[in-house]
Amino acid sequence: MQIKKTVKIPVHYATTEFKHSILDNTTTRITYCIKCISSLIDKDTELTRKNIRRLVKENNIAGKTKLSAGFVDQCVDKTIWSWKSYKRLHDDWLRRLENVLRRGNEVYLWKYLQKEPTSPDFNHKTSCRIDERTGKIEWNKKSKLSPLWIHMSTLKKGNTVGIPLNPSKYHLKQLKDAEMRDFEIIKTDGKYYVHISIQKEIDDKQPSSVGGIDQGLNHSAGIVLLPSDKNGIPFEGMICDEKKQEILQKYDRLISELQNAKKYGKLKQLRSKRFNVAKEYDWQIANQIADVSEGFLIGIGDTEFRKAMYCGNGMPKLRKRIGKWSYARQRQSIALRRAERGYDTLFVSERGSNNCYHCGSHFVSRKWLPSGESYILCHCCGLKKDADINSSYNIAYETFLRCQDERLKAGMNMEETHGNL
Repeated sequence: MQIKKTVKIPVHYATTEFKHSILDNTTTRITYCIKCISSLIDKDTELTRKNIRRLVKENNIAGKTKLSAGFVDQCVDKTIWSWKSYKRLHDDWLRRLENVLRRGNEVYLWKYLQKEPTSPDFNHKTSCRIDERTGKIEWNKKSKLSPLWIHMSTLKKGNTVGIPLNPSKYHLKQLKDAEMRDFEIIKTDGKYYVHISIQKEIDDKQPSSVGGIDQGLNHSAGIVLLPSDKNGIPFEGMICDEKKQEILQKYDRLISELQNAKKYGKLKQLRSKRFNVAKEYDWQIANQIADVSEGFLIGIGDTEFRKAMYCGNGMPKLRKRIGKWSYARQRQSIALRRAERGYDTLFVSERGSNNCYHCGSHFVSRKWLPSGESYILCHCCGLKKDADINSSYNIAYETFLRCQDERLKAGMNMEETHGNL
């Protein structure tokens, strides 16, 4: 199994002002080069390297920016990636616009038109991926300052500079036995960070059974692990995030009070605090799920429910809750943590997940409790089950159907197992 991820390492605090000035000048020149290349592209331009390089050569971008050929090529790659992403988003927006026009709702149409993706602009500092053409990451165990350095070209021909990094034990563990492909230099809140793209090979492990995970608003995840034999008892559990919600609400109140008091200096200090706290708790949830699901092939519900929460749908409170829901980040974190242990994770459609998992009936009703939790009541077999657990069962069955491992399917007789649940 191949794992790709990005490790974010700060530039060492003992880096000299001279080297900081080199980083400032180089990153500024790269941004200017990307902006010049982007100005040559419109919606009808063919986004191929051959065509963009021809435009760059004809307009003498290298002469204007005073960058080497390696840096210019990397800026070309960044520009092509940005415009391809924009065109993909814009094509998706046009497809959805056709459905909006069929509804004939003028208010919803006006609001949807405001969401049209805008073409790339590079008015702020923009990074590009630096690879072996202009820089590389090197280990230096003899250095007393740092064991990890970046060596990159400067704006002067033939000159290079070595920048020390400040890795933690976590960073060193992640980089061990990993292939470092390329890196980006990004400035955040006045500090430089190096984002290193790494690639690892993990030995695949044979799962013994399957399971399903349904993410929810009241619980971070409802998880069901099916037994490998018909006499086993399935595992049902809820992964709660009450502590995370409590801390985030505290920060929400604090930020609101500072905004009302117009204390912008304090607000600037808290700019990324809430995001970092939410991200840290999402990683803890991912680690907890990875521990529980050890040895299982897991399917996670993949839904487009958030896209239905458009402005003006009559559910402002639900939209506000969903806007704070780190759904995609949790899902990706779970998949990454499990992949590091050698287990696959499938993204399964949640269509039909509200059906009764026991008899498959569509005739069910969802009842809500004062606490905000809900349960499914089946009118055919009389099943009464927590809605998230019921969805997790259906996701687990769909995961079994999508499984490509015939050995696992042969070991699990799903008909007998399902009949004994």
